[in-house]
Amino acid sequence: MSAPGEQPPIARVETGIPNLDAILHGGLPKGAISVLAGPPGSGKTILTQQMCFHHAAQGGRVLYFNTLSESTAKALLYLRPFAFFDQKLLEERIRFVDLGLILRTKGLELTANLVMEQLKLFKPSMAVIDSYKVFDDLAKSAEELRKFTYELTVRLMAWECTTFLLGEYNPAHFEHPAYSAIDGIFTLEQRERSGEQQRLLQIVKMRGTSHSRDEHPFVVTGDGVEVYAPSVTLRRHLRLGQRPEEVARLKTGVSKLDALLGEGIPHGSSIILSGVAGSGKTLLGLEFLYRGARDHDEKGIYFSFEETEQRLRSTARRMGWELDREIERGRLRIVFIPQPDILVDRDLLEMQRHVESFGARRVVVDSMSVFLHKIDDKSIMRDKVFWLASIIQNQEAVGLFANDVPAGAVGHTRFGVEETVMDGLILLSWEQEGLTRQRYVEVNKLRNTGHATGRHSMTIGPGGLSIFPRVDELPNFESIAPPMAELGRVSCGVPRLDDLLGGGLLDGSVTLVSGSPGTGKSTLGVQFVLEAARREERALYISLEEGPHQLLRGAESLGLPLREAVNDGWVEILFLPREHLHAPRFLSMVEDRIHDRKPSRLVLDSASDIEILGFVSEELRRLLYGLVLRLRSLGVTSLFTVESRSLFLSDTLSERGLSPLADNILMLRYAQEEGRLVPELTVVKTRGSDHDRASHRITMARGGLRLDGQSESASPPSKKPVKKRRPAPKRGRRK
Repeated sequence: MSAPGEQPPIARVETGIPNLDAILHGGLPKGAISVLAGPPGSGKTILTQQMCFHHAAQGGRVLYFNTLSESTAKALLYLRPFAFFDQKLLEERIRFVDLGLILRTKGLELTANLVMEQLKLFKPSMAVIDSYKVFDDLAKSAEELRKFTYELTVRLMAWECTTFLLGEYNPAHFEHPAYSAIDGIFTLEQRERSGEQQRLLQIVKMRGTSHSRDEHPFVVTGDGVEVYAPSVTLRRHLRLGQRPEEVARLKTGVSKLDALLGEGIPHGSSIILSGVAGSGKTLLGLEFLYRGARDHDEKGIYFSFEETEQRLRSTARRMGWELDREIERGRLRIVFIPQPDILVDRDLLEMQRHVESFGARRVVVDSMSVFLHKIDDKSIMRDKVFWLASIIQNQEAVGLFANDVPAGAVGHTRFGVEETVMDGLILLSWEQEGLTRQRYVEVNKLRNTGHATGRHSMTIGPGGLSIFPRVDELPNFESIAPPMAELGRVSCGVPRLDDLLGGGLLDGSVTLVSGSPGTGKSTLGVQFVLEAARREERALYISLEEGPHQLLRGAESLGLPLREAVNDGWVEILFLPREHLHAPRFLSMVEDRIHDRKPSRLVLDSASDIEILGFVSEELRRLLYGLVLRLRSLGVTSLFTVESRSLFLSDTLSERGLSPLADNILMLRYAQEEGRLVPELTVVKTRGSDHDRASHRITMARGGLRLDGQSESASPPSKKPVKKRRPAPKRGRRK
């Protein structure tokens, strides 16, 4: 009921055509007289007949006049296959009247009389003349046609009869004298649009209605006509008063990707996955859905335009994912729309229907670039992308939209407009480095979220994607230095060396061993971890050069019980051969192992090999700074070996500038004595300790590395293995 002073709303008539009432902002004004104009085959007749049967099914009465276009019998023959056709409505609710014979024999005047007579007798609430253009052809003058049209429209308006006049009119006919009495004009046509033949409907005029004036595609199927109008029906819901910090967030569940995404992806966000072919977009999308279903019981939909459901399932099986199980229990759904069948506006509404009816919380579209590839106009492209994002936002889901970028392209996306509309952009890339392909991921944009920057290494293997976050910030070393006065000391495994260091290494400190080839750096590292095993503490030995078997044989040749310590679980050897290790992944892999093993000591043998893998000096410093930070935060005492480029004491300590990283620096070099090379050790630096600054001769014998003045009995026993005690503890140290 209207408020005082307001005009009552216009009564409306439902069309029964999907989305057409929305285009008309509520339906046809009751009693409106409209022209449906278009060439033959454009869909005028079937559109009108569908509206008539819907109106009759709602209790209305319809009078349908066929003129010379086709006979009533023929019209009914072609109507029967459609789902909206109902034989029971004929005659009582819908009456077809054939004017063909009288038009051919009696002319316009008698035909007009018959029309008026039928209208009086049947008293329809909806009437159709198909085709009205016949009267144009039969009228002797424009005045006669105007008079006939005027009399007809006056009668129909008096009876509040909603009327459709069909004809093969074009825009040139819109100045027709009869059009002055017309309330609405619909145009229908079929033409090429966005690279495909489409049927299009446009409402040029409709009195009393603020209607859409856009062209809207429609299709004719066994159910009849369906009009697609995402610009009208797919509206973005506004959520007023909600602050960014109040929005719930989602974790992807993909290895280390969440570490790059900060707090997580806000619900309602649409993220572009952009990359060249083979960069991992499809796998990331599949894993995103699978992890959500398996780990969080969240429903997800995968819209594919290239890969069939069978191929996607097969891909998931090869990765070791139980995608089939999640589909069978109703948590995941795959919707395949073959690329040649894409009709953008139709499929937008179909995607909206699937997302809303399924209750999806995660959505993947693979790919957006294929879905929109026939659209050339950038403004239209932007609208379509906006509607895709609106589907996700209205559902408060999170959507990943794969975007194919040509190799060598400068921009981040296929069309150059997508990233301005979407909430986030994740870049996937790969580069050929030597004989291997190195993959990278970068979070380029994520609205209202603090995220990691720069490229991060990524691999694809059994189980899915593995991402290795890199060190983004170069921390202030002094700010992370531990308070020395509060720390205890631990033995390095060489008693005489402990004396030179003022009683051993400070607990949690970092020691840099810079040594010439063959001076005993690795042996010192082995003795360092064996000391942890003797104390029943876990230790991790990371080797980038020697494999485990080589290390174990070398230790056995010196009588060091490394094999027993490994077998008992106190020492783990992590071998990362340089030909299989990509430098940016190193820190992430080591951090994972430290988290799992919780060692009290760690050896990295050698840091120089990381530089060989592709790091320049500053990058190496950043990597090792990141490792030092993690080791200190966990209280791990560590020893890094560095291959020196010099043999003699007179040369520089380290050309790599790594010394600021270390609390302790040990230098192993050769001295020349009587034509022989003699290895010597010098304690260059011990932070927070008074130490011996002299050089000491090194000997290698049973029991490992010894310094001058160290008796053989002071060395660890050469044959006595580490005692077999209880299983290695879960934590790093005994309590």
